[in-house]
Amino acid sequence: MKVLFPFVGDSVGGSHRSILELYDALNSSAITPIFVLHEIGPLSSLLDSLNIQYEYIFIKNLAGESPYIPKIIFSIVFNFFKLNKFIRKNKIDIVHGNDLRINLTWSLPARLSGAFYLWHQRAVMSSSVLWKTSTLMADYFVAISECVYNSLPSNIPKSKKKLILNPFDTRKTYEIKDSRRWVNSIYSIPKNSILLGYIGRLVDWKNIDFLISCFAKYTKKSSLHLHLIIVGVGNDKYTNNLRRLVCKLGVNSMVTFAGFNYDPSRVISAFDLMVAPSDKEPFGRTLVEAMIQNTPILAAKGGGHSEIIDNGVSGRLYEHNNIDDFISQFNLYINNSKYTHKIINNANTIAKLKYSSHSHAESIVCIYRQSIIT
Repeated sequence: MKVLFPFVGDSVGGSHRSILELYDALNSSAITPIFVLHEIGPLSSLLDSLNIQYEYIFIKNLAGESPYIPKIIFSIVFNFFKLNKFIRKNKIDIVHGNDLRINLTWSLPARLSGAFYLWHQRAVMSSSVLWKTSTLMADYFVAISECVYNSLPSNIPKSKKKLILNPFDTRKTYEIKDSRRWVNSIYSIPKNSILLGYIGRLVDWKNIDFLISCFAKYTKKSSLHLHLIIVGVGNDKYTNNLRRLVCKLGVNSMVTFAGFNYDPSRVISAFDLMVAPSDKEPFGRTLVEAMIQNTPILAAKGGGHSEIIDNGVSGRLYEHNNIDDFISQFNLYINNSKYTHKIINNANTIAKLKYSSHSHAESIVCIYRQSIIT
């Protein structure tokens, strides 16, 4: 059985790392995974470093790059024959899409070639009635969280959709002191500081400006040696706005913009506290990575965060955009090490039970095999 994973290639995020976890599991089965990239960039560099082969297919305009319906339709039609030909030539059995642009661009060529199309939805769908047409584009839908699952169009029958949590390598953990020395040396962070960390894309809805504001307010009232590290990349305009905010609030010596890092779990293991300030996360992959690495979590209440974190048991949730509540929850960690240690242990146990790569692969492969039978 040949399963094709097409990706744009212009970024490396949670969807890519989830599929790489699945890729490792598929190597021990009778399934041949094939990667296709449409751009040479961050993802191709990662695959090269892992010695994973991929095909490159140039696509000028992917469907969904523009929100206008006529342009989406044009892109689907314009790219149809090239993609349909590739699927037929390589005798692909299943196309597994993991991105909106990919799903819109590849689903029709796949279905009309006779291949099975699996639409992996990793973001909350809007309430637009136009999404009801998606049931015509895919054979099956997988959602990564209850939040995402509940947003799927109501006309998709239960027999064509399933909630499957993202996979993680729960066995791979880092020694905290070694990770901290590594991070300190790379980013020149003071050794005696309490390290707060954010890791993810630098985009507006991630609410990183709120985190910076909270950090600045806390440092002005505290005698603790605090440092904030922001790991990730985004467009120049937004990133520069964040840098200007740091300078404006007078904390530029205590905030490090670290850029992209290929080993997020190792970075997370160096944090004294990981902060996830968005309330719109469809899942929240970094939260689970922190649970695995025994790093305590402070996250905004809402979206996928509320599904992952049991407040006060496996982490702390604060009211979105409420600085006072953020500081109050942060103080609970700082002032009670016994309480923090208990939360870390609870979180690690939960992560190992719920998010193993093995159980995720079994669920996905079951869909693959069922597609061949039907």
